[in-house]
Amino acid sequence: MKKYSVVAIGAAALAVFTAFGAAAQTELHSRPDPSARPAQPASPPTAMAPYQAPALPGLYSTSTLGIELGWGAPYGWGMQYAYLVTPNLDLNAGLGLGLGGKIGVGARYYLHPERRVTPYFGAALARTGRIDNVDMSLMVGSREEKANFSFKPSGVLHLRGGLRWQPGTVGLLGTLGYGARLTGDPVVFNDTYSYGTPSREMVNFVRALTAGGVEVSIGVLFNLGRY
Repeated sequence: MKKYSVVAIGAAALAVFTAFGAAAQTELHSRPDPSARPAQPASPPTAMAPYQAPALPGLYSTSTLGIELGWGAPYGWGMQYAYLVTPNLDLNAGLGLGLGGKIGVGARYYLHPERRVTPYFGAALARTGRIDNVDMSLMVGSREEKANFSFKPSGVLHLRGGLRWQPGTVGLLGTLGYGARLTGDPVVFNDTYSYGTPSREMVNFVRALTAGGVEVSIGVLFNLGRY
């Protein structure tokens, strides 16, 4: 009987020690390790930037030399130089032939400079020189009328629009516009005592030769470099 009691006591003691060890092990695992680094929060996924195609060379060069011909153009039948300050905007200056000569400055804004054909809008300020003692003959009905006139210097504001076609180094510029005189009527009829008072037909014809009015012109543009 004593033998069984000793065995039972030993078994009970072993069970107590086993339970105590398991509890201690559980408590050890449940406590945080002070030497361990805290877990870092997961970084959010990085959004990829949208793809941007590389910039292509422009069709218009920084500097352009042009020849312009037509009726009512701000620089007459002459030459102009244009400088592209932005891809859409150029500043230009020119001079040319006309009654008294013409000189001026202007600007053009291109709506779609990345295309070979683009509309544009522009404005220019031009000045014409003086011309004196011009003799004119005009058939009015069945009679010939003569007159002598002079043109005073005048300033004109040109409002313009048209199309630019730039297939390569050489481009074309077609323009329609209107020029408003800022300095009044420049026509002066001379020696009306000898020639008589000019008729309405003569006055209208001579005024049509002055700067201003409707513009219909075409220009040829030469690229001097790349934008």
